[in-house]
Amino acid sequence: MNWFDLAKIFAVAAAVTAILVPVISRLCFRLGLLDMPGQHKRHRFPTPNLGGLAIFVGFCAAVIYSNIQFHFLSEELSGILNYVVAGGVLIFLIGIVDDISGLSAPVKLTGQVIAGLIVYLGGLKISILFIPLYGAIELNGWALPVTLIWIVGVTNCINLIDGLDGLAAGVSAIAALAILFIGIVFSLSSVMVFSIGIMGSCLAFLYFNHYPAKIFMGDSGSLFLGYLFAIISIIFPIKSYTTAAVFIPLIALAVPIIETLISFTRRVATGKSFYRADTRHLFHYLTAYGFSKSKVVWLFYLTSSVFAILSGAMIIFDKRLVTTILVIFMVVIFAILFRFRLAYNKKLTEDE
Repeated sequence: MNWFDLAKIFAVAAAVTAILVPVISRLCFRLGLLDMPGQHKRHRFPTPNLGGLAIFVGFCAAVIYSNIQFHFLSEELSGILNYVVAGGVLIFLIGIVDDISGLSAPVKLTGQVIAGLIVYLGGLKISILFIPLYGAIELNGWALPVTLIWIVGVTNCINLIDGLDGLAAGVSAIAALAILFIGIVFSLSSVMVFSIGIMGSCLAFLYFNHYPAKIFMGDSGSLFLGYLFAIISIIFPIKSYTTAAVFIPLIALAVPIIETLISFTRRVATGKSFYRADTRHLFHYLTAYGFSKSKVVWLFYLTSSVFAILSGAMIIFDKRLVTTILVIFMVVIFAILFRFRLAYNKKLTEDE
């Protein structure tokens, strides 16, 4: 697959998404399908929240085009593709129903587990766990629970950072660009098609979603994007004989993964339901510290770009050196976030 082929796939995803967003926006206003301002919402006016439909259709159009034109997916993911599609459609439907009428967290979680089980039964699973500086570990009987936990966790990680205009779409596009580069290096056509499809649909959607957003992607968009990243990260180890391939895509997704781990740990430690929304996400800390919404988004973009560069560097330069730089960068990030969290907690105390 050459750059011209990738450009055509990108164009299909971007064009379809860009055409659909205004149509969906008008339909949402006509039917009253709007995200209303509320306690945990950061927008002031009712806003269409079915932008995920445009992302879903745009991405699917790119995948269908590439499969018809080049036959890469049907060949490389032979016997697996149908299961991946079935899981993706289920995740999208869960999101779209939640955006329209609302679903309880247990119902959404159950649906995500079923989607993960579909993928696992199709043969796409995590059988090797790579630990940096240690090596690969065969999971054997633990493959099923690890695969399900991974799919459910990554599926929700984009959703957790979807709290500011343009944040989720921009971070997803940056991560997809890094994964595209890695897919090119490992000659994984399916990863290239998926990542370029994500880039095209997210960048086109970002045109309408940057501050002040005219439309939101909703759970249908964020959950679907998270699912795609989960699938891509599993494709790497089963299609590459390099154990590092299991670990490298995670670096590109570091920002949403860190947010997910922090949110999960915080809620469990405080005795709260891990799926219950709150106002203690990383972007809340930053805005409480005095950053504007647009500056917070650009800080996330910058951080995601650094992680993206490190993920690419991992396969070009000495892995131990890059891992050391990665660890130092993450320590700095966590130290800064800890300071922001103290400032945020102090502000909450003063407000009370």
